[in-house]
Amino acid sequence: MQKGGALEELIENMSMQLRILGQGVLLKQNVLWVTYGNRTFPKKGAPVDFLGVVKGIPVAIECKETVSDRIQFSETHFSSKEKAFLSDFEKAGGKAFIVFAFWKSNGLYIVKHADFEEYNKQSITDKACKMLGKKLNMNVNEFVEFVKSA
Repeated sequence: MQKGGALEELIENMSMQLRILGQGVLLKQNVLWVTYGNRTFPKKGAPVDFLGVVKGIPVAIECKETVSDRIQFSETHFSSKEKAFLSDFEKAGGKAFIVFAFWKSNGLYIVKHADFEEYNKQSITDKACKMLGKKLNMNVNEFVEFVKSA
């Protein structure tokens, strides 16, 4: 499975619903991956997973998922390029989010990038995501309301 495949597929499904309902458009950004030894690295491509517009609001979304209890923020798991883009996107007037999936506990959360920036740790857990963001149940209307209120 491609890195982030399951979570990104969920977001793509929600994007389809957004488009059908006339609420917005989210487009998956393509990244070319290369394997070196037994590790995979992004060679080139978009710095975030999804870009689009929701109810007239420019939106950038980065997806992070794990089958573990926590997501590490090492350079290979959450690069400075991704972080910088999310910050720049917000400075330019858009809204940036990170969607975290903890498959072990079936936790799915959306966190505003601005709130995430204040979280100054080397990793994040399901519990921390509950405090920082909102549980994401893939309901399109709730997602739209969250984006509008962010």
